[in-house]
Amino acid sequence: MRNNTSKIYMFKVKEDYIFYLSELIIDTIQKSKRLKKYEDEIELILKNNADKKLVETEFFESISDKTSRLFQYIFNLIGDETKQAVSYRKFRKLLYKNKRILNIEISSLSQEEELIIGEFNKLRNWSLHIPESIYVHKREFFKVDEKFIDKYKLIIAVDYYKYFEIEFLAQLKDEINQVLEGVEIVLTKMKKTIQF
Repeated sequence: MRNNTSKIYMFKVKEDYIFYLSELIIDTIQKSKRLKKYEDEIELILKNNADKKLVETEFFESISDKTSRLFQYIFNLIGDETKQAVSYRKFRKLLYKNKRILNIEISSLSQEEELIIGEFNKLRNWSLHIPESIYVHKREFFKVDEKFIDKYKLIIAVDYYKYFEIEFLAQLKDEINQVLEGVEIVLTKMKKTIQF
């Protein structure tokens, strides 16, 4: 019996690896199905509003927030490398390291699979911080100099928009599609890996 208070998943026997990987597969399928649902929702909106240039901010932000959270979750599931996090990338490294002890064969990742998992790791890391370059570019774009800042330092204007260009929705759909394509490739590898 395992210590239920442990926060670290222990890999000792082959079945520990199989359970862990099966949970990764389940989680990945569930999250990618939800992402696909949002992609279909966006496609319907784009189809029904082909002649429109704008979409309401509330709708755009709602779907953007939902998809962003799923992106983060999927990028973590596949590309995370932190010690106590669930991740296929971490799992593969551990399985490969212990393949002799477990007396198993494990195929290498293809160049494409390696590229996708590496990209998801970068996207995972990138999505967890807000780059200062946003402020740098905003200040340059609006030509905000020291005099302007000093003059208006007690006035903080918060912009709210009623609409977004519908093109942003189309771009989000494309992003979702790219992520889902990558997920499908890695998921296929996961399913082959579980057959060790």
